[in-house]
Amino acid sequence: MKDLTLTSFNAHDCHIMLTVFLPIMIRAIGPEYVKMVITRLSYFFNWITQKVIDEAELPGMKQFIAETICQLEMCFPSSYIDIISHLMMHMVDQIQDLGPVYLHQMWTYERFMSTLNRYVHNRAYPEGSMIEAYTTEEAINCCTKYIQDGNAIGLPVHPHEGRTSGMGCTGRKDRTDTEEEMLQEAHHNTLNQLVVMDKWVEKHMESYVVVVTDAQRLGYRDSTRSIS
Repeated sequence: MKDLTLTSFNAHDCHIMLTVFLPIMIRAIGPEYVKMVITRLSYFFNWITQKVIDEAELPGMKQFIAETICQLEMCFPSSYIDIISHLMMHMVDQIQDLGPVYLHQMWTYERFMSTLNRYVHNRAYPEGSMIEAYTTEEAINCCTKYIQDGNAIGLPVHPHEGRTSGMGCTGRKDRTDTEEEMLQEAHHNTLNQLVVMDKWVEKHMESYVVVVTDAQRLGYRDSTRSIS
């Protein structure tokens, strides 16, 4: 910050500084009109990145950013206004054609490019290094799915892995054995598919109908609910 410049920031960092921190930092600026223009600009970028945008508000926001650009030209020198600032005029049309900004923003690709940059070990052939390392990692990740007790690359083992299942040491002892539950479910599904179990199912249904009939005869209205 000695030369009053900010470097080594990606697009998401710049967006957060523009929409969150910049309106706070300009509170100490003397001219009120400069503060107002920058705040309007921050509000516009914060509005276009919302996940839910009312289509009826698009014409009004297009007029809003047009007025903001005109105010920028009044507050700052003409050398500051270039083609980049003029592109803000087309952001509302882009939202109307493509949908909200978060659906087609470049932050995801920037993060993936930072991952690919770590694969480069030969500066003479950066593309070849990226392709070789990425295909190798994908092949190993695919193989780990077929290897018992295999861990995927880049995914550390959770510190509580295996400790949240079974019996607890304090409080109520609720067993959460998922393998036993899967086994019971498999047995239940298998018995339901067997023809030899049909007579036992019919016998159970007959006894259930008898119990429900007796309960209704005795006047218990909620007997069916309690039995089921």
